[in-house]
Amino acid sequence: MVMRTVQSRMGLARRLWFLLVVPLALVLGLYGVLAHQHRSAVLLEDDKAELRDYTFLFEAALEGPLQRGEIDVLHERMEVAAKNADRILGFALYDVEGHLLFATKDLEPAPPELAEAALRALTGDEVEEPIRLLGRLTLVRSVARRASLGRGERKTVCAVIVRDLSYSDKLFGVLDRGLMLSGAVLLMLTLFIVAFVTRVTVGLPAQAIVRGAERVAAGDLEVEVPEEGADEIARLAAAFNAMTRSLVEARRRLDSEVSARGLMERRLQQMQALAAAGQVAASLGHEIGSPLNVILGRAQRAAGLPDVPDKVRGELETIAKQSERISRVVGQLLAVARPQRSLGRGSDLVRVVEDSLSFVAPELRHRNVRVHLDKTLAVARVALDADRTFQIVFNLVMNAAEAQRGADGEVFLRVEAGPQGVDGAARVVLEVEDRGPGVPEEQREHLFEPFFTTKGESGGSGLGLAIVQGIVREAGGTIAVAEAKPSGAIFRVSLPEDLLPVRSLPPVLEVRS
Repeated sequence: MVMRTVQSRMGLARRLWFLLVVPLALVLGLYGVLAHQHRSAVLLEDDKAELRDYTFLFEAALEGPLQRGEIDVLHERMEVAAKNADRILGFALYDVEGHLLFATKDLEPAPPELAEAALRALTGDEVEEPIRLLGRLTLVRSVARRASLGRGERKTVCAVIVRDLSYSDKLFGVLDRGLMLSGAVLLMLTLFIVAFVTRVTVGLPAQAIVRGAERVAAGDLEVEVPEEGADEIARLAAAFNAMTRSLVEARRRLDSEVSARGLMERRLQQMQALAAAGQVAASLGHEIGSPLNVILGRAQRAAGLPDVPDKVRGELETIAKQSERISRVVGQLLAVARPQRSLGRGSDLVRVVEDSLSFVAPELRHRNVRVHLDKTLAVARVALDADRTFQIVFNLVMNAAEAQRGADGEVFLRVEAGPQGVDGAARVVLEVEDRGPGVPEEQREHLFEPFFTTKGESGGSGLGLAIVQGIVREAGGTIAVAEAKPSGAIFRVSLPEDLLPVRSLPPVLEVRS
């Protein structure tokens, strides 16, 4: 349960590190144990072989004194042999009853384990085994021989040879420490390599994917994780990036659908407003059209009488001017609300612009507005009749003049060839630029909506630009507004070129200065 809890809290890289390190440590430990046992077995076999060699030599040296019964001579020889032989700890001689006849100096007092080994050899069970004697590890080998012990009596005796194995403990300690140190270094080096590799190939890429998933959960879909690391992790990162891209695309489609739905709702509102405007316009035209014409006509005639005082004439002219304004607003309402008409025959945009400027010249002089016309085309044929082309130019010029109220102003008109439209047809462009305050960015999308005006309390019905846009769209053109430099706004109208020759047309309006 504890192990499962620890692993559940580990990161992926640490878990892989743990799963690799634990088996490696167990393998190294098992290798150390097996190597120790193997070395012990090999070294013991070498010691046994060497002890057998010594036993063969000692048997030859024992033969004569044993036959002659010279136990003291044999004791002296064994003392010398034990002192000079390499790693031979000593000798001991036992009779058939297991009584000690003699033992060399290093084996005194003879431990009982030697007597036991001697008795086993006397009974026919030859002994060659490691035994711990006198606080150290030894190798004991026993040899039974017949010996003369005096009065012509011959009995079996057992010689026990003891070899010192304590050096093997020291040797094993050095080898085991070396093996442990080598294993520890190998384990640490392996741990470092495994930790580095798992962190680079698994840990860091997995952390990047986790952070990316957290950002996606927080609503940030514009996230991309590096596609690196182990093959599976890289494929996971690629799948994650593909998922985020599909989510971004889905959000974009959703936003587009919401925007289209909003645009449709606004158009529906405009259609409803136009329907209401049509009803109001029809009612106004029927109810006040005739009385308004009577008021306008009588005010103009009264103002023209020779004996009318100047003050009264001024009031009558004001009545006539405001009546004209009311009549113009009613006409605009009717123009917005009436059904679409056919485009009629084409017209020359350059000539219509010149005629329109002549018509509005008195009003522009009254407003102290200067007009600059730049025409790069001598003739600009557009697929729109002169009346509605005049409406476009007139509304845009007056809109530019009214945007510069309260100071001397300037209006720049440009007529030039435009780029081809998406349908491949040639285009003619009309630009009307002013030096007014411009149109704020947040108001531009509503600028062409009916009844929307930026003039506030200074006047304006909000229908002029809506009329212009309706005519332009009806002709298959476009209209857009942009910011002018250093100040003001630019209205850019693009109309399809009329491929039919332009007929000679009478002036749009007879202008009286």
